[in-house]
Amino acid sequence: MVTWPAWVEAVFAFSLDLNGWQELGLAFLLGSFAVATWSDLKHLSAQREFLEVWLFFVLAVLAFDAYRAGFVFGTFWQVTAVKWGLIAAFSVASFERTGPLFRLARADVAALAAAASLLTPVLIVLFYASAKGIALAVGPMLRRGRPYWPFMPVVSLATILVLALGFAVSGG
Repeated sequence: MVTWPAWVEAVFAFSLDLNGWQELGLAFLLGSFAVATWSDLKHLSAQREFLEVWLFFVLAVLAFDAYRAGFVFGTFWQVTAVKWGLIAAFSVASFERTGPLFRLARADVAALAAAASLLTPVLIVLFYASAKGIALAVGPMLRRGRPYWPFMPVVSLATILVLALGFAVSGG
């Protein structure tokens, strides 16, 4: 029988267990997503400030994760490395100039990364897969014959879907 290191099991954790600070960050993030989604639907763009806020959010969560991985007992640095490697890879795969997954503007890529930053590695994969599925389902309706279409509704729906799934599995 193969015995895996404990950090491998943590990489494949399907549940979502956020601490108090992460829950506050999630509430803030969901609020910003609601405003940006409405703006995107009305004007086909969100303000540049959203990009800056989401990038700051990503950097703050990265710093928090790095601190926990380096200084808090029970947090595996390998899980943090896998998590942030996935976020980086999916971000590159989503960017308009490089992306085979999506062809998104910087703000949409930052929004996806901000939501993913609160997830476990397995939920990150499910999150991007959900976003792709939702985009395929609602994209034609949101496009309405235009070459560009509002993507924030996809980000918001995928975030809510994966958060609900993660919280349901964790019992919270």
